[in-house]
Amino acid sequence: MKIGELARQTGLATSAIRFYEEQGLIASPARGANGYRSYDERALKQLRIVVAVQKLGFSLENIRRMFSDDGVCSKTRTIEQIEVRLSELQELELALASQRRDIESLKKALEESIESGQDPMCPTLVAASPRRTRKLAS
Repeated sequence: MKIGELARQTGLATSAIRFYEEQGLIASPARGANGYRSYDERALKQLRIVVAVQKLGFSLENIRRMFSDDGVCSKTRTIEQIEVRLSELQELELALASQRRDIESLKKALEESIESGQDPMCPTLVAASPRRTRKLAS
């Protein structure tokens, strides 16, 4: 099938399909005498997997690791990448919970400074800001 048909069946833009091809997520397709790409069913299956797991937040590198060298999605490799993603989500949840506590503390400090008539902004922000740096998972 031509790239336009593949795009229609996957819901992807043709530029996205070319990008995934460049990234090694799908094999380079055969080309006809006219130079047009000709994709097979395997490319369609691979792209459907890519779209589905990207919606779950998997990075392109994680997705690439799900596929065997022959382009088949490996259940074992996919489970490994699911474990990686779950770990990333756990880190993100912890970072977000900590940020929530800091923001709630800041809100409380600002509300108290407004009630007391003190300068409600800069000194309170500096005093309430966390002294440590947090890294959010990307």
